[in-house]
Amino acid sequence: MAEAALEPVVKVDSATTGRKRSSTLDGVRALAALAVVVYHCSGASGFATSAHGSKSIFVAVIGNFGNFGVAVFFVLSGYLLFQEFVRKILFDGERTPLPHYFERRFLRIYPAYWVALIGFVFVTGAPLVAGGAFGLLTLTERHFSEAVFPGIGVAWTLYVEVAFYVFMPFFAGFLWLLCRRRDVLIRVSIVLVALVGLMVFAHVWIGVIVPSVPPDMRIRFRMNLPTYFGWFAAGMALAVGSVWSRSGRTLPKSIAQLANRPMVCWSVALVAFLMVVLIQTDFRFQGRPHDETSLMLQARMFLQGIAALLFILPMAISGRVTRLHAFVGSRQLAWIGVISYGIYLWHQIIMKALVEWVTFSPDLFGFLKMVTIVVPSSCLFGWISFRLIEKPALSLAK
Repeated sequence: MAEAALEPVVKVDSATTGRKRSSTLDGVRALAALAVVVYHCSGASGFATSAHGSKSIFVAVIGNFGNFGVAVFFVLSGYLLFQEFVRKILFDGERTPLPHYFERRFLRIYPAYWVALIGFVFVTGAPLVAGGAFGLLTLTERHFSEAVFPGIGVAWTLYVEVAFYVFMPFFAGFLWLLCRRRDVLIRVSIVLVALVGLMVFAHVWIGVIVPSVPPDMRIRFRMNLPTYFGWFAAGMALAVGSVWSRSGRTLPKSIAQLANRPMVCWSVALVAFLMVVLIQTDFRFQGRPHDETSLMLQARMFLQGIAALLFILPMAISGRVTRLHAFVGSRQLAWIGVISYGIYLWHQIIMKALVEWVTFSPDLFGFLKMVTIVVPSSCLFGWISFRLIEKPALSLAK
């Protein structure tokens, strides 16, 4: 097959971001979103906790799909959002004015989320929606209730995302103050040291702060930006490499060679992923993990970040195109990636409605039956959300 035929489609989506978007990164989004959907299907169908699957390696692997998908989304956010900031920091390039930055972030997250929240209330009934209305609508809910997942279950990641959106300009501004009037090599060194500092801070936070608070899932795992600094910082490091390479400068040989070997990257990512599975199951495939120590949580977060980073690396800064790029950037996966936010928001709502009407046996057949129904249904709702809500909202952004 000719090399040109393998090249992923790159198109301009002026109605959304006004920037070129890569079909390979859309494909990465698709795979992450589908991983989350499959993970939730295993729980909603009862397969994850049934006698049929409680000791299955297959179930243990699926049990890590959700967390891995979230790690991929966070690394992608760090990569995509930090690029224009790092262009300003390293090369004094142009950057979107902050009002426009926050406007785009607001329009990307909130309109589709509000519609999905209405759908969630309609399906579950308002009395069953935990949390305060203001906190749920603004994605600032944290202490209004004792619920681990107030509102839409997956929205806990949006709390973290919104906090990161606010954090990013302050962090980038601090770096710019440190880097201005310095040589470009000094600047890139300062940025990379700061990103390593974020990763170290995340592990210190997990080791020192998290154990000192009550055993509240909201503090330990959810709605807690510092816990996930390492994942975002990994994506931000990718952004540094991407901007550095696109400026005509040469990346370190080891990084360039690794990025140009996607199968090596994905193989190492798989090893890290499986090591997370072992940690989550306490080295015995028993389906549900035991309570984690802070050391186990640190190891799991680190390995999950490595898996997500290496999963994305060849799609972000590779100098050549391979058949793996062609697969990830295929028209079907790229389309799912474009509508992935709607899929992410609506799939649990669809599951809640579905289990009221359809019986699913807690075995492999019931799990596959739910996946077969939920995946296409989520894609339909995701497409509707994108066409009727997300795209029109984003077209308002300057």
